[in-house]
Amino acid sequence: MPRVCAVTGKKTRSTRTSKRKGSPKKRGGVGVKQVGVHKREVKPNLQKKTVWVDGKPQRVWLSVKAMRSMDPSLFVNPSKLSES
Repeated sequence: MPRVCAVTGKKTRSTRTSKRKGSPKKRGGVGVKQVGVHKREVKPNLQKKTVWVDGKPQRVWLSVKAMRSMDPSLFVNPSKLSES
């Protein structure tokens, strides 16, 4: 199963990096030439967390951004909350 955030839908993206060589025309050069292109993967900060839904635990992938925005009581067993 792919690693995708259950809340935000964030997943691994692929991007390209490029190397350029030369001097820009603005500074009196002949222009900047592209000499190398490489693919890279940008991975989100995903954590495996147990979330309590309707009194039952569920293990899901969550991005840290989603965890910060969620209610902290979702990560604690509801029966433990009622005791204290």
